[in-house]
Amino acid sequence: MSPISRRYSGMERRQLPPEQDWLFRILVAGSVLGWILFVAAMLLFHYARPELQTGFMQALGFSTEQDWHHSLTAWLVVTLSLTVLLSLIALVIRRRRTRRRSDGLWLNLVILTILSLACLVWLLAFAG
Repeated sequence: MSPISRRYSGMERRQLPPEQDWLFRILVAGSVLGWILFVAAMLLFHYARPELQTGFMQALGFSTEQDWHHSLTAWLVVTLSLTVLLSLIALVIRRRRTRRRSDGLWLNLVILTILSLACLVWLLAFAG
């Protein structure tokens, strides 16, 4: 008898283990897709931001781009918005679906939501 079964005294109503459930698989795929979108957003951020101009570069007379790249910034906002939307949908589905303490929190979705929302708010507040 597993440790979960010993603690739970009610009737087991799940027909499939979580790994074989279609909604669980969709949530896992959505979580992976969300993290891939977040990494893509960070790459877009790298190329969209203005270049850092140091005092050494100024002394040598190098000019750098001081404005955000507009089209890449638009794609960055779209990518971060999709990441926030995807992670929030997955969190709502997980919240409505899980009822047991042993089901887990899926902390990666919470972290993804907080990070992508913070990046989106910062980008809209300070870079726009």
